[in-house]
Amino acid sequence: MNVTIELSEEQAAALKVQAEARGLTVERWLEQIAAQLAPSTSIAHLQQTNPKEWARRFHQWAEGHDRTTPLLSDQAISRESIYSDRV
Repeated sequence: MNVTIELSEEQAAALKVQAEARGLTVERWLEQIAAQLAPSTSIAHLQQTNPKEWARRFHQWAEGHDRTTPLLSDQAISRESIYSDRV
């Protein structure tokens, strides 16, 4: 589906700056935002019917996550931490 919207020059410029900061075109960045806000239905069937499309959508989903989210420490994901009552 194609959608056309009218933006002010200021809005368009702001979107361009934000997209470029992510290394994307405005169109690609808006596609990612739309995918996050209105996710498509399950793509599990694509893995069997169209592996390339499944992989493309998986990578799109993976790239849509914030890369600045801090990682868990080794202690936080250790077996002892997860199963503290079994040690």
